[in-house]
Amino acid sequence: MKNKLEQVNQSYKKALGQILLKEFPETVDLVVTDVLIDPSYTHGRVWLRTTPELLEKVESKRPAIAAQLPRYVKTRYTPKLAFLMDAGELDKMDELFGQLEKS
Repeated sequence: MKNKLEQVNQSYKKALGQILLKEFPETVDLVVTDVLIDPSYTHGRVWLRTTPELLEKVESKRPAIAAQLPRYVKTRYTPKLAFLMDAGELDKMDELFGQLEKS
């Protein structure tokens, strides 16, 4: 079971990368870092390495992104996804702001 769920997570990660590349072709700072689909396949979390402004744009296009997912990943249900900022990126931003304050 766990192995199958890991494969599904990887499939969604790859699919979302392709979908986001089509939806936002002009941006280069948008990377899917991790995907976690719950075992019921009804909800999922997607961590992105991006800016807060671009994260808002991705959230606004969530229905269009969800509509494209069944073309890439064949599952019984298409999970409702929540897009989150990768915590590693937040740590880097905090570090940069800290360096700016010291200057």
